[in-house]
Amino acid sequence: MFESIRDQRVAYIVDKEILDLDGIDDPGHVAVFEYWDRVRRARVGPPVGEFRLEALPPAIIPSTAVIDFLGPPMDFRYRFFGTHMVQVAGQELTGKRYFADNIEGFGFVNAEVLPMMIERREPVYSRTRWISVKDLKFTTASIRLPLSEDGETITGGVVVDRFTPGHEA
Repeated sequence: MFESIRDQRVAYIVDKEILDLDGIDDPGHVAVFEYWDRVRRARVGPPVGEFRLEALPPAIIPSTAVIDFLGPPMDFRYRFFGTHMVQVAGQELTGKRYFADNIEGFGFVNAEVLPMMIERREPVYSRTRWISVKDLKFTTASIRLPLSEDGETITGGVVVDRFTPGHEA
């Protein structure tokens, strides 16, 4: 659906790759991962109430989203959608459901990668080259971290993106 012909004015993926967690090279991603790992303890992920955005470095909060998983069928709701993400997406998504609200132009990589995080039961680090609905090129490095209300079932996630204009090599 999102990898459509460019003249239809939708965002689309040029390419994406799943990266090794040992290769996290962004200081913000490292800080979020280390904080998440501390608060999760031996659980698959911490409950959303224990993952405190204010404990993160202030510079990365605008590029952070907190997501609740809903379903079946699978859907996700943006509990929090940072201000920099609003700028890149061109829309405020806090409180919106991805599939039920027919969100277009942003979140399509989450729709593909979040199920992978749920299946693997672990964080997923990725890099995506994409073109926005405004025909702008971006490279986004993202870390997706599971949240769990009972310590076992993944009930949500935290996504932190680093947006770079253009397509990095």
